[in-house]
Amino acid sequence: MMSKIRVTIIPVTVGALLLVGSPAMALSWTTVASPSEVPGDNYLYGADASAANNAWAVGVVYPPTGGTRRALVLRYDGSAWVAIARTGLPGDDLLRGVAAASATDVWVAGDHRAGISGYDTLVAHWNGSAWTRETTPNANPGGFNNLYGVAAAGGTVWAVGTYVDPTSSSNRRKLILQRAGGSWRLSAAPRVATYETLAAVDATGSADAWAVGSATSDIQSAPLAPLALHWNGSSWTSATVPATGGTALAGIDARTSSDVWAVGSSSTAGGTQPYVAHFDGTWHRVTTPTLTGGGELTDVVALSPSNVVAVGRSNGAPLVLRWNGTSWIRETTPGSSNPYVTGAAPSGPSGVWAVGYRFELSAYANRTLTMRGM
Repeated sequence: MMSKIRVTIIPVTVGALLLVGSPAMALSWTTVASPSEVPGDNYLYGADASAANNAWAVGVVYPPTGGTRRALVLRYDGSAWVAIARTGLPGDDLLRGVAAASATDVWVAGDHRAGISGYDTLVAHWNGSAWTRETTPNANPGGFNNLYGVAAAGGTVWAVGTYVDPTSSSNRRKLILQRAGGSWRLSAAPRVATYETLAAVDATGSADAWAVGSATSDIQSAPLAPLALHWNGSSWTSATVPATGGTALAGIDARTSSDVWAVGSSSTAGGTQPYVAHFDGTWHRVTTPTLTGGGELTDVVALSPSNVVAVGRSNGAPLVLRWNGTSWIRETTPGSSNPYVTGAAPSGPSGVWAVGYRFELSAYANRTLTMRGM
């Protein structure tokens, strides 16, 4: 995701900054109605916004009788969430990432079923009235190729994910696609482990992008380690992110080149807990509250240095943590039946959208979930 609604920072003197606005106060969270296709199971996986009246959420709908899945795209126009037509998308597809530069410049990424047992990468562009699927490469033609995140900045678009290693079906390799000059290509990055997957990407410009996920030497027996890659305009390099136990990164937001947040989860003998890291020139782990019943974070929105919101799930309930400039605080969220919060996006300069899905008992099916903190 790419969060583009920012609190303004004005230079005052060398080494000093004035933040317009006061330190973040607790947000008031409400559930906002969002459409679901009925019948069917509806899931939202990613979100982004360029303005308070231009927020997007993407996912998938599964028919109740096991038919062909189809992409799900919602847009908030300032007054309500509405479904966007799928015309131009290939069908039998799933979307996990979205990058909204404007109402007429939106990118989505995911996968499209290819043949009986394969999946091809899928990237499409919205010009304000229609979708156009773009030609994208696959690292494992005829095999499994899945995209999870997309970002656009400085005339470059990135999409990241994973593919099944053709030489070893138990292993995954990271997958990075780059669009520059109007066409897509595979972008090489150093291999750091036998099993690698990328979950999210963000960029501040054509020469500054981060992609995050997890890696391990053996998915069956070895712990996961955070995977963080940085693009400097010419190549990707691996960065060390401190962590203990098994740690996987799921979301990232690069507010500036020296103010980057990454979130996920860490697993130890005591269970799974939220994980947060911050980059200010070097990656540092940032302490989060220990949650009874555990929890995980899936996405993050950095509105200012003292107003960062991370979302996820804890003990069968939505999880929202807010950074106030000195510490992370858990926020109160509306109740919902077995909810799963998967993505986040700005809602104006000081608000945040959290999206995902919830279980509706009366229909015995999953429905879209959109919450707003203001």
